[in-house]
Amino acid sequence: MNLTTLLSSNNWSIFSVRAVLTTVIHQLRLLVTSEENLGITTTNILHSEKSKASDRPKNRTDGGRRGSSRVSDRPENRTDGGRRGSSRVSDRPENRTDGGRRGNTDDDSILFPETPNQTPNFHALLIGIDFYFPHELEGGSYKNLRGCVRDINHVETYLKNTFNLTSDQIIKLTATASDNPKQPKESPEFLPTYENIVAKFKEVTAKAKPQDQVYIHYSGHGGQAKTIFTDIKGISGIDQGLVPTDIGQPNSRYLRDLEFAQLLEEMVNKKLVVTLVLDSCHSGGTTRCGEDKIRAGGFIDMTPRRTNSLVAPIQELTKNWQNLTANSRNLTVANGLLPQPKGYTLIAACRDNEFAYEDVFEGTERNGALTYFLLKNLRKFGTEIAVEELFNRISNFVHNRFERQTPMLIGQTKQTFFGGQSVVSRPTPTVMDVDITKNRVKIQAGQANGIKKGAEFDIFRFTTRDFQDSKNLIATVKVVELGASDCWAEVTELHNIRTINNNLSEGMIEIGSPAIYLGPGVKQIRKVCVLFPDPLPQIPGVNVALLPNILAAKKEQIEGHRWIEFCSETEIDVDYFVSLNAAGEYWVLDALKQPIKNIIFPIKADDPEASEKLINRLIHLAKYQTIWDLDNEEYLAPLNGKLKLELGTSVKREFVPLETDNNIYELEEGERVVLRIHNLSNQTLNITALILQADLSIVKFYPKAVPYEVLEPGKYKETRFDLELPKNHQEWVDIVKVFATVDGTNFELLELPVLDQSRRGFGNQQPTNKLEELLAAVVDEDSPQRNIKVVTDASEEWTTEKVVLVVKK
Repeated sequence: MNLTTLLSSNNWSIFSVRAVLTTVIHQLRLLVTSEENLGITTTNILHSEKSKASDRPKNRTDGGRRGSSRVSDRPENRTDGGRRGSSRVSDRPENRTDGGRRGNTDDDSILFPETPNQTPNFHALLIGIDFYFPHELEGGSYKNLRGCVRDINHVETYLKNTFNLTSDQIIKLTATASDNPKQPKESPEFLPTYENIVAKFKEVTAKAKPQDQVYIHYSGHGGQAKTIFTDIKGISGIDQGLVPTDIGQPNSRYLRDLEFAQLLEEMVNKKLVVTLVLDSCHSGGTTRCGEDKIRAGGFIDMTPRRTNSLVAPIQELTKNWQNLTANSRNLTVANGLLPQPKGYTLIAACRDNEFAYEDVFEGTERNGALTYFLLKNLRKFGTEIAVEELFNRISNFVHNRFERQTPMLIGQTKQTFFGGQSVVSRPTPTVMDVDITKNRVKIQAGQANGIKKGAEFDIFRFTTRDFQDSKNLIATVKVVELGASDCWAEVTELHNIRTINNNLSEGMIEIGSPAIYLGPGVKQIRKVCVLFPDPLPQIPGVNVALLPNILAAKKEQIEGHRWIEFCSETEIDVDYFVSLNAAGEYWVLDALKQPIKNIIFPIKADDPEASEKLINRLIHLAKYQTIWDLDNEEYLAPLNGKLKLELGTSVKREFVPLETDNNIYELEEGERVVLRIHNLSNQTLNITALILQADLSIVKFYPKAVPYEVLEPGKYKETRFDLELPKNHQEWVDIVKVFATVDGTNFELLELPVLDQSRRGFGNQQPTNKLEELLAAVVDEDSPQRNIKVVTDASEEWTTEKVVLVVKK
């Protein structure tokens, strides 16, 4: 419609007004564009006064479109002929449906206030630091980086294109290197200084409403500095922190661990749904951090700095930190930067003793490894992907590329990555790598998990959560090569795929695909003998003579049945006996034909589900005994003897060891004890503690919220717990078993519920709580199938120790 026609019309309506506004804005755009194009012929755009960052209005909300000519905004491989606006192919979403229009403008939000794809309850804080003002600190310096700002720009583009965010929903602080080595490209108000970072955290918290989504992404250096919190860390303590761009300036300061924890706690207390990604590391003492591909300072900054905080008073910061770490001393995550996350999701680039790398992945652009694979997989699988599924995939991609970088997932994990919707998932080992040439996959479970050569797994399609759905089954594989915390398994059968000779092809199995444990190697199966009295007891409604055959048939129908096999009494090394008494009750006996302790209730043979209950009880016992027996018995294993456990109490804030007889402790109900775990080796170890309880359950109790805790050489960690007796018991025996591995291993996969409770994944029951797959199995040193070289190699990378707790009234 012509503007003149509209203005002369007498039939005005809301639609007419909207049409006028649309036409006016369109013609203004054409006018501005034509003026800009004319200006290009007479003005050097690289030196135009229009493009200076200092001349931009502070409240600018147009995202830098049209008129923005900063060199840093231009892709290095620009092929668009010089037109303005974002034209980087890497920034375009794969499913872009906006027709290629330029940005999200304020007038768009006025004319189209109810755009279906808008996400009004979403806020983002993006911080990227390539440029550090020139400096020399007491201990070293922070080198400039090259991919951090690009990380943040890509994240911003992804968020805008995916969630149709407006400019005021994204706060971005960046420091970009310029031709002037002493100045960044950005003006001061947009720089990630300590003051700006704290202010923007508080701004996001203030404007977000309860249940709003908050996404925080930091790419830059992590650092270590002499503590300013001596009351809780001691005079020689170290603070971890994010490193602002102006850290070399006289009055600058780090965003320290206690401050960072406080800022996040304020968001959680407001009931915001927080997701935090840290593409940085905090490793100290390394000589490799001079490389500009590594995002860590590599030194401890001893420079005297201001001891006050803009986040909160020091007393408040200290109290919050003590509350967050109250149940376990020195228990931190994300390279020591934060306490265990409570109420938010954290993906950190690496473990404490590792590095966060950046590199060229496509074309000539350098990106942070974590950020690159995060965005790549979000674009491929969408926003509804579960946190654990996404992490399982990107962590393996990163670690496969950089051996000394292992990302960490901590905090709220049973939800979607964006939005925080609850997800019911079954934690399993995952596929770490695929070797098509040898027709095999690498699985995240190894000798330290009890896996043995010959064990089998089913591989399901990536993002599968219902493992009863056979349509998502891809392959069955058998372990042929064993490592300490992983294994290689050959494909023995492909499912739902037409192929020749069961050979893999590209893309058939995705990295991160779940691997469901089917059963142990043949030497790990427990033998069960059925012993019935003679004469057979008479049980109304039951043909007792047929019971052995009924049990054998029922066994084949139950998931996990490979853990046991029935045998005759003449067999040697029988593990369990099943007896039937005169009252018609099944009892399970041990190898000495004695009733197994703590199995209080028998199973009535006339119960319609008696056979199924008995088989499940035997499978449970086999798995429990396997974990009990699991040990690294290799004679030359270098870590054996390097893990030391002490049990003690706290007296006047001091650790007082308890007396022990060969690691057996007699304790009283109600006592609070401290478990101290020492690393006596010369290498960093990953620590996990399980408790094998007398109710025949297995629970990972240390550390909480994370798969393992990093323990430096010569150091120790502590955890506390209270001793309780179950009702009607006078004595109770628990086993605390601590595992130490060189590579990170998820021992949560070994957990078992209380005896006779449903094991998730067995039968048709849907998953409702924590883990159910047991991957542990006996390490049989006398096995004729043992591959000596493989076992010896794996044995070099793990060890275990245990203490026995005898609790009495």
